[in-house]
Amino acid sequence: MLWGLLQKRNSLAKAIGEIMSDIIKDALKERIKQHEGYRLDTYIDTLGFKTGGYGHKMLPGEEPPKDKEGWDIIFEQDFEKAWNLMEKLCVENDLDIPAKAKGILCEMIFQMGFAGVSKFKNMIKYLKENNFPDAANEMLSSRWYRQTPNRARALSMEMRDI
Repeated sequence: MLWGLLQKRNSLAKAIGEIMSDIIKDALKERIKQHEGYRLDTYIDTLGFKTGGYGHKMLPGEEPPKDKEGWDIIFEQDFEKAWNLMEKLCVENDLDIPAKAKGILCEMIFQMGFAGVSKFKNMIKYLKENNFPDAANEMLSSRWYRQTPNRARALSMEMRDI
């Protein structure tokens, strides 16, 4: 009987964890959409890349969707890729950080890519130490901050408050 109760408790804990993960992801998606903005038509971004939807960098030969539903599908794919790469970054750097910090890393990866965020060596070092104020300072000592100061400042302030 005790074994059965433990199994039910573990199943319930897993279900609650999955629900919380979905809630966190949904809130993060909305924040990314707000920061990215939305454009049905493609445009050339500040770095010279053809972009559309919610900040989707068009790949060579890729055709842009003709409607918002198409861009929404691409956003979901881009988000899942960024989330998976955030998890990879955490594993590769042995980061045991709160969900809020993971969300910030995910958004940074969504915007800059895995390679771009991987260059934040000092930020990653401070995250490994759970030193969130210094990690936040490192976010502001970057070309990223100079290129997108409002977004970098907002995410840095969130990191500092962890």
